[in-house]
Amino acid sequence: MKCMRNAGMPIEVLLEYVKLFHQGKKTADARRELLIEQRKRLIQKKEEIEKTIERLDYKITVYNDIVAGKRKDFLEEP
Repeated sequence: MKCMRNAGMPIEVLLEYVKLFHQGKKTADARRELLIEQRKRLIQKKEEIEKTIERLDYKITVYNDIVAGKRKDFLEEP
């Protein structure tokens, strides 16, 4: 059960999982479905994070070009 603490599941889901676990083998399918749903949510979150990182990488590249004097489309204003 210790490994479930590191599964990235919200506490509510973890509590539901533990409740089902204590009910025995008859809840194996429900527990599996809980895990599948959490996996889907983590994959969505991962995709969102990857898109955010890509946007940040682009912005960093733009600013690298500005600092290096390669871009003239940003005017300095006091």
